[in-house]
Amino acid sequence: MPGLIDCHVHVLANTADLGRLGDESPSYLAITAMNSMQDALGRGFTTLRDAGGADFGLARAAEEGLFPAPRLFYGGKAISQTGGHADMRAPGGSVMDSHQCCPHMGVVCDGVSEVRRAARHQLRTGADHIKLMLSGGVASPTDRVDSTQFSDEEIRAAVEEAEAANRYALGHAYTAKAINRGLRLGVRSIEHGNLLDEESVQLFREFDAFLVPTLVTYERLKEDGAANRLPQESQDKVDNVLHA
Repeated sequence: MPGLIDCHVHVLANTADLGRLGDESPSYLAITAMNSMQDALGRGFTTLRDAGGADFGLARAAEEGLFPAPRLFYGGKAISQTGGHADMRAPGGSVMDSHQCCPHMGVVCDGVSEVRRAARHQLRTGADHIKLMLSGGVASPTDRVDSTQFSDEEIRAAVEEAEAANRYALGHAYTAKAINRGLRLGVRSIEHGNLLDEESVQLFREFDAFLVPTLVTYERLKEDGAANRLPQESQDKVDNVLHA
């Protein structure tokens, strides 16, 4: 059979407690990512699209055949607003190290100029796409699943930069409000989309956009999340999207 394609992976996510990734050794995470990619290849996946975290180093190593691996399309760090889905600080936290070598899955920025700069930085490294956090999520500690994130102007800034580089933007979004807003603003690929509505379907067709559902994720988080160190506040949010 032809090789399978997985359009939404996080090869650096070796734990369900995504906030801890920023405190890990980059070299340790690189090795666990190699194992994840090799495992994916063993299951028949010859192409992966990373939706936040993977960088040019992993993609280059795979391309050069330094280890048996699928092709890897990467977007670098996901772009999040303060208090958004890639802001993994606890309510009392104030510092998030955004250094290139710190393996947080995202970067936090606010305002059009910061979003534009963050998008340009990912593209500078050769990113195949830009990842935007358009709504709240399960793994982040302080946002609501039904929140919308970023202003219209901030979203458009990232979309414009992606289009200028002949790339595209993908958006994490659960609710119809977040999904529909992202599609109208030029986001080409919606990740998850559990709570979409009929208007969403029409907008996907109108803008020739794509839905990348990740339905099994929430089933496994419900069953195995606690054993894989998913924080309690995140466990409490799983049901918001699981049954939809």
